[in-house]
Amino acid sequence: MRYPTRLQPVITVHRDTLLNSQLSPASRLLYVTLLACADGAHINEISALAGITADECADLYLKELRDAGRIETGDHYGQGETITVHEIPIVPSQRSHACVPCTLCGNCSCQRPREICRICDLKREVDQEAAADLARWKRQRAAGATYATGRSGNRLHRWDCPTLNSAEKSMTILKGAEDTVAYGTYHWSPLPLLFTAEELRAKGARTRRCAVCGPDPL
Repeated sequence: MRYPTRLQPVITVHRDTLLNSQLSPASRLLYVTLLACADGAHINEISALAGITADECADLYLKELRDAGRIETGDHYGQGETITVHEIPIVPSQRSHACVPCTLCGNCSCQRPREICRICDLKREVDQEAAADLARWKRQRAAGATYATGRSGNRLHRWDCPTLNSAEKSMTILKGAEDTVAYGTYHWSPLPLLFTAEELRAKGARTRRCAVCGPDPL
């Protein structure tokens, strides 16, 4: 059994839960420990942290918390049986909703507001950023831009300078990172800003020229 949550440096504990004399001390401590534990922690590890020994059964305390509306248990797409912990107790009518699968990959999206799981949402955001940057780069090329500057802007290059990112390089990096979205390493490497000679002259550009590609003088 796994417990999905986001690890935060500070947790909020509902006062009525902590001071509820109808809950056993062990279940109250288990509740606090569940709130504090990281995503993926096994219930056995969490129980041990709460002082529940191997001879005891955590299910008894989980049932207490479930009956009191502090937690829910159920199967979620791509995650198996999970425990959902509520900072604010929920009433019976709010409990036991069916898992909502992600519309893109089919895994659980219950922690997200738009029926798209976290991983797919992150990937979609990066893909949209990449598409917008590529479209901008293509527009500038179509407009006759032959000069480029990197994001730092401290060198003037030819648009096809090998020291700069190209559409091919950035797409290769992006495709190679598709399996790492969950780890936060899926990102778009921005393409250089492109300019025509007229735009640079109008700006009064005095940037030093790249020694590798040797762009034409303005």
